[in-house]
Amino acid sequence: MFEVIEKDEIARIGKLYTRHGVIETPALFPVINPSKQYVDLSRIKELGFNQIITNAYIIRKTYGDAAREVGLHEIIGWDGPLMTDSGAYQILQYGNIEVSPDEALRYQVEIGSDIGVILDIPTSYPRPRELVEVEVNETIRRARRAILQLKELDPEHRMLIVGPTQGGVYRDLLAYSARMVSELPFDIYAIGSPTTLLQAYNFTGIIKMILTVKSIIPPGKPVHLFGVGHPLILPLAVALGIDLFDSASYMLYANDDRIILSSRTVRLSELDKDYVLDGCGKRAGELMEMSKEERIRLIAQHNLWTLSRELMEIKQRIKEHDIWSYVAQKARQHPSVYRAYLTLSNSSLFRKLTIKLASGLKVNATQLSILDNSDLARPEVQWARRRLRRLIKGMGVLTNVLIIIGDYEEPFIRTQIANEVTRLGVRVFTYNEVYGLIPIELSDVYPFSQTVRVNVKPRPIKYEIRDSVILVEDKYRDLVKFIKCSGECFIIYVDSLKNIKAYEKYVGLALMKRVNEGSGIK
Repeated sequence: MFEVIEKDEIARIGKLYTRHGVIETPALFPVINPSKQYVDLSRIKELGFNQIITNAYIIRKTYGDAAREVGLHEIIGWDGPLMTDSGAYQILQYGNIEVSPDEALRYQVEIGSDIGVILDIPTSYPRPRELVEVEVNETIRRARRAILQLKELDPEHRMLIVGPTQGGVYRDLLAYSARMVSELPFDIYAIGSPTTLLQAYNFTGIIKMILTVKSIIPPGKPVHLFGVGHPLILPLAVALGIDLFDSASYMLYANDDRIILSSRTVRLSELDKDYVLDGCGKRAGELMEMSKEERIRLIAQHNLWTLSRELMEIKQRIKEHDIWSYVAQKARQHPSVYRAYLTLSNSSLFRKLTIKLASGLKVNATQLSILDNSDLARPEVQWARRRLRRLIKGMGVLTNVLIIIGDYEEPFIRTQIANEVTRLGVRVFTYNEVYGLIPIELSDVYPFSQTVRVNVKPRPIKYEIRDSVILVEDKYRDLVKFIKCSGECFIIYVDSLKNIKAYEKYVGLALMKRVNEGSGIK
């Protein structure tokens, strides 16, 4: 049903197979209003969306048995993958709907939905914990019953089925929901109810929900994030392993004359009259002079185009193994996204998730820019740090080693400086603020030679270092205090590492003094 074809750490490109075609993930399902659709479906397909979602509850109220007879695709006028929501959004809006969970599931099967969703109970925000707990348990009960029902309703498994997790900001309840639902054989797992958080720009809350669920559900199954469709949050969500999205944002914003741009949302009235909306080819001044209905249609079209372009860029970054550079770039475009990005630094769930799903290995890896300490949470950095810790701890006490701090060309092992110091016959390390000690033998391995660091707080070295020599460029004197060396240690300050030849004899004498005193070389 689901095949991963490309990965970059936790992010992935995949293929989800349905009766009406293959969906390449990450993918967004534009929400289609079966009663009134402003943007033609043919135009939606031209914009790059091969899949859509509509509401089975509204279809049932509008078409009833007719949809069973002719089929959902005929009713909607769509020949590609078509997903249906069960009516849970209406529960979120109105508190209740006039259909049972059993009827909602049966109807989706009978009208020929490619991907159906059980009728869960969404977690609104804010909401008292005791009520959320009751609703979570009811959603789990419905999920179990749905799996049993489908054996009879859909014995050939023609409809993929989505199992939503609920609990919202109550992460212990969300984790419980994820554990219970993940025990059931759903084709797709979903994270429900982030919409109210999205509307409040509470991206941090959404990220915590993603981490909670992704750390529990089976890694081989696709994950859907309900109701999220804005370019600001899509890259980070994909980088954390989200495969599918759905959203009506393109229409909701258009109805309010709001324009979705890559880095923000603006009102039409705030744009210069000559500002061209690339997604519809019209100037802002032209749109202001149009009828309300025509303006909504063209703004909605532009908003879809923006979302499509964002997904294309995300996929390209995954293919280039550069998704986290893009995430870091996007995070700095809005304070709410940056706050969400910052939470990763102190998230034990994120660390566990990277250990579980990220490899750290890169092909044709590009520059890794560490602009501040928030970037230290990136999976590539975490992976490299873990590997270094295991390697260096395995060396035991670092005795009679040479540690170099300063500016040099990357990779260090290929430089003339390296040639000079390796002739001394001792183990050599470089030091930087991101990784700490790096054996020079690894200096040409990703990500050490590709890392460019700016404004990063140095990392104290926790390894036991004794009777060694630290060679430091003058301008990096402040970094010496982060290296604790016991016994008789020499610190040699140089004006430039490029003049290493002039200092070689002093370094050699200091190291030989350690050898002659019997400390040995490790």
